[in-house]
Amino acid sequence: MSKAFFGILAGSLIAAASWETTTPPDDAGLYFHDVHTEVTEPNGLGESFLRLIATRVKTSEVLSYRIEASPNMIEWAEKDSETSEPLTEIISATPVGTRLEEITVQDRQPIDSGDPSRFLRMIAAKSPEVPNVLIILADDMGYSDLGCMGGDIETPHLDTLAENGILFPNFYNNAKCAPSRASLMTGQSNIRTGALHGAGDVTQGGMTIAEALKGKYTNLMIDKWHIKPKPLELGFERYFGSALSPVFWWPTDEKTAGKMRLDDRTYTEADMTEPVEDWYLTVKDTDYAIQFMEEDVVGKDKPFFMYYASHAPHWPLQAPRADVERFLETYAEGTEVARQRRYQRLLERGLMDPDTSSLGSLNANTPLWESLSEEEKAYYRLALAIHSAMVYRMDQELGRLFDYLKEKDLFDNTVIFFMSDNGASAESGTTVIPPDRIMGDRGTESRLNDVGASVCNTPMRGHKSTLYEGGVSTPMIFHWPDGIGTPGIVSRQVGQFWDLFPTILDLAALYYPSEFSGRTLNPLDGESLWPHILTGKETERTLFWDYEKYSAIRIEKWKALRKSTSSEIKDAIWQLYDLSLDRTEMNDLASQYPETAQAMASAWEEWYIDVSSSNSATASH
Repeated sequence: MSKAFFGILAGSLIAAASWETTTPPDDAGLYFHDVHTEVTEPNGLGESFLRLIATRVKTSEVLSYRIEASPNMIEWAEKDSETSEPLTEIISATPVGTRLEEITVQDRQPIDSGDPSRFLRMIAAKSPEVPNVLIILADDMGYSDLGCMGGDIETPHLDTLAENGILFPNFYNNAKCAPSRASLMTGQSNIRTGALHGAGDVTQGGMTIAEALKGKYTNLMIDKWHIKPKPLELGFERYFGSALSPVFWWPTDEKTAGKMRLDDRTYTEADMTEPVEDWYLTVKDTDYAIQFMEEDVVGKDKPFFMYYASHAPHWPLQAPRADVERFLETYAEGTEVARQRRYQRLLERGLMDPDTSSLGSLNANTPLWESLSEEEKAYYRLALAIHSAMVYRMDQELGRLFDYLKEKDLFDNTVIFFMSDNGASAESGTTVIPPDRIMGDRGTESRLNDVGASVCNTPMRGHKSTLYEGGVSTPMIFHWPDGIGTPGIVSRQVGQFWDLFPTILDLAALYYPSEFSGRTLNPLDGESLWPHILTGKETERTLFWDYEKYSAIRIEKWKALRKSTSSEIKDAIWQLYDLSLDRTEMNDLASQYPETAQAMASAWEEWYIDVSSSNSATASH
């Protein structure tokens, strides 16, 4: 790309904006002074930006703002899509004295996966530099576990993010750990990279967010990875955690303990700064997040990208006793009372509508509370208390990380995404409680099972490993003080994990290449959320899933789903739900609207053929 091209591109910026000129008053506002272009190409990923010079009139302070652009805008730069005239003929001058806050962006139809005016939004976002990025991922957290989602768990720090950011209650994952993480890191369907159940291989046509940001950002990874290859081979520079080692107290068996990693070596008891009995993973996650920041970010000239993938609250249920005690009475009245309580809070907060989102019945195989023995009731009260304590401790440790970012003056220009990789887990297993321990202590093993998961996923049907809403729905929180004009919004925009990659590319002003590190890349399946975050305008989405015996597709308000009870998923009958009237999937409308069900089934088949052709390991359906 030549500087001449970007000179044309600079003109397109001016032509694409609606400029409202004013006489600069004697206040603290920022006003346009000058603009020029700069071009760099770090790591083979083309980057360009306008350098906008602004003046703060009252103090005569001159600030330099980056208005980011990217080379995949060449088609739009060559011709204005609205006038069909070459941009060189419609360039207009930008008056000195234009107030930055009064710049608005005209509506534009996106070209390919980009948005031709996206680089103007850096002005509207108020941020003078590209932001830091922090992705926080919970593990097996239920849809209504957070306090801001009506839960019984104290999560003040995440609730505050939602109150001061944007809460997306209509966000989706891929129903299981590895498939969700593969899509999150690559911006692609997990089918493309072979993460059908296990880790897959993201280098099969994919690149990670960290690889896209490498060179421009310092990339840090905390805790659960669960995809392949290893994080230090895929763009991350520091790493603490394990690929898959769901323990919270230090493991009592050497094999599990040997899975913990610190950068490129095994993490051992010699690395501990506390007694073995006091070591708790969720606390160490934040310890190492802060340590990495101190060693690699603070005082350096690069923004940071941190992927903080907590193991909490995945089984085995383990938590500090003091945290568990906070919740011992929370579920005393039983699971059905707890479900009703959560549902009522969702209604009160306007997150659910009683006319379109009923609480509904339990999953078919989930026993009623009244049918349980007293021993079983005691088990589930304690299991839910431990699960709650794990979420509570995660929130407390995130609060400690947020306080650190504030102390270092990094918090306001850090974009934070928070979500869960799937719904709460109904997976069963053997309960292990050594004689000298109580459930939740080091060396114990216990799970929520379907009874506990039904509370955590209120009001949704289904759970982890299913493609019903209880398996694939997650609240997503977006927080960026320097970038959000109006905080405290509940957005009804539908989105999916694979949308984060293109969103982050927009924020970092990088483009998605066709090749990287000798790999021919598959196209991104996600769409950037940045246009919606800036403008508030919602767009209809088509989303797809495939996981083991389940297939699903959502087109606007409709969701079609099939579940096989045999080895042949082709034999499964498609169900159909109108999510605008039935978010909790209580009423199958396939027999009432057979043509709609068939059209969605055909669309899913076409999609599956496309994405599975990207990966030779994908089994045929």
